[in-house]
Amino acid sequence: MKKTLLLAALLTLGASTMAFAGEGCPACHGGFPPPPDCKPCMGKPCCKHHPPKVNLDEKLKLTDAQKAKAKTIRMQGREEMEPIMNAIKTKFEQKELVKRSTDITTEAKMEQIEKLNNQINALHKQARDLRIKNEKEFESILTASQKKELDKLKADAKKNFEQRRQKASNKKSAPTKK
Repeated sequence: MKKTLLLAALLTLGASTMAFAGEGCPACHGGFPPPPDCKPCMGKPCCKHHPPKVNLDEKLKLTDAQKAKAKTIRMQGREEMEPIMNAIKTKFEQKELVKRSTDITTEAKMEQIEKLNNQINALHKQARDLRIKNEKEFESILTASQKKELDKLKADAKKNFEQRRQKASNKKSAPTKK
């Protein structure tokens, strides 16, 4: 499931390079503060924590008409995704308030948290479905050779993701020296 989300996000948002201003790279840190070794960036990989973005326009050799359609698809997808992401953020905030609440019993907290978790999961499913829809829309504007190249890029991204995941799990399982 996480792999699908990663690939969908790559396709939806990675079709063109975007510049980010401010502390660190939001794509790198997901809205969290950057680690100490991360330097502020402008849309470039700012640290070792994520690979460079793939510019699909160049890799797939999109025509100007395809670029325009892809941009429309991305912008439309963002507009549709924004209320879902805001709702998820609100549900997480509500969940934190419930956790910190001293006015209700533990059982009532657990019920409310479970209810909020179910709502969050439903919103995540809605977001995933929207990403998949946007991915299919993007693929519909590609030629056969471009689709083949996109499939190759997806396979490479999946392979790299698995390697990074394996490397991270090896670090966690390695004994610590004291």
